[in-house]
Amino acid sequence: MSSRPDTYRILVAGDEELGFSFCEKLLNKKLADPRELAKKSLERPWPKDEWVKHTTIMKNGIIFTLELDLELHGPWVWELYNALEPRDYFRRFTGIVLCADPTRVNLPSELSNFLDSANIHVGHPLPTIMIVDRSSRLMKGQTEALREIAKTLSVPVFFIKLSTGENIDESFKSLAMEVHQRATVQ
Repeated sequence: MSSRPDTYRILVAGDEELGFSFCEKLLNKKLADPRELAKKSLERPWPKDEWVKHTTIMKNGIIFTLELDLELHGPWVWELYNALEPRDYFRRFTGIVLCADPTRVNLPSELSNFLDSANIHVGHPLPTIMIVDRSSRLMKGQTEALREIAKTLSVPVFFIKLSTGENIDESFKSLAMEVHQRATVQ
């Protein structure tokens, strides 16, 4: 077994502020207000859009170390997207984190269209999770609506808390295990 970790690229898409905050909190649990950091960074024309997270998973009693390179898909990405063509852009990734903002009116179609586009250009479904920040209180019916969106997309949904870091590691581990499993099967 090599000491070098397997490396996978993960696309973080949807609500950019949530995506940026998720990546920052994933790497720094002590970060008190990741949304404030995200707001400041996203004001710049080219914000930091990549993070590297090492994680370990166990499969059949064997421990694997994975390096997951997280890349935020935001407006500044369109230059790369247009240069590479959609097929080449999406084929760089082995997994997707869909960041859902429950206040968006067209959220179901936006997430569905994005996921469909990625899967069509890659040629098969990528391991995907959907995350929702529940640091602020969700309105009546939003939780069930978000679960229904996830069910329609056939992806697991994780309700995280950016303020405390709750469920962030669990969501990420779930994605890491699925990415590794699919990579070792192919």
